[in-house]
Amino acid sequence: MNNSIRPKIKYEIDKITTFLASNFVNDNQTALLAICEDEDLQLCLDDYGNYFDGMLVWDKPSFYIHLNTAKGNYQQSKRGRFTLAHELGHYFIDCHREGLKRKILNSHPSNNILIQHETIEAEADYFASCLLMPKNKLRSFTGGKSFSFDLLYELSNAFDVSLTAAILRFVEVGTHEIMVVFSENNQVKWYQRSADFPALPNKFRVGGNLPPTSVAGEFFRNKHSRYTGIEPISLDDWFYYRHGAPSYPLYEQCFYSDIYNYVISVIWFK
Repeated sequence: MNNSIRPKIKYEIDKITTFLASNFVNDNQTALLAICEDEDLQLCLDDYGNYFDGMLVWDKPSFYIHLNTAKGNYQQSKRGRFTLAHELGHYFIDCHREGLKRKILNSHPSNNILIQHETIEAEADYFASCLLMPKNKLRSFTGGKSFSFDLLYELSNAFDVSLTAAILRFVEVGTHEIMVVFSENNQVKWYQRSADFPALPNKFRVGGNLPPTSVAGEFFRNKHSRYTGIEPISLDDWFYYRHGAPSYPLYEQCFYSDIYNYVISVIWFK
């Protein structure tokens, strides 16, 4: 999901968020309001309809962060915290901040969505993820624990982030190799693997249908039958066999959204 981020910008984000985390994280939760106060950033919460989630505005001599309460962006809500961290990304990433001050970039609305197509928005999302879930804190929290969706729920609650944000950050820096597949109406929208997940060829493609024998595929194929527990599955439910493929057990567990009709599948080896 972060393939569009330039290595130089990613290094800058990692460096800044590590510094901020060392000063503003207590009991795994990042004190975003304290960061705003330390930087003399003005925070404005108001009802902006369905226009945006957040926006960073330069109005000389100050920066203002606007949060849209109409879309659930309150100071202490998980959505609001991610949006605020995202806007802090626009502020702390040098080329974003200076672009706004020099009017090279226009203030534009940011929306809290799963797939960011604009590089500048993907960079701010990555900043938010790093700031809210510092790598060392996350690995310390999850290390030594058995993996399942329960661990991801624990991560979401401990760091006060959405389940989706917790999943995506765990894929990147977590302590167990996993693959995540996001599907809607039986169509794969995107997937992501942790770097140490076995290099097996998928039996699906982005834009195509889910494998019918996968747990997620059965949800759409069999009148939305749900399996919310940990389900043992076969390698060929998701992958084509490759010589040297792991022989240890493979599992799948799903999260279902009634509102948006999507399924998040997490696949992992024991």
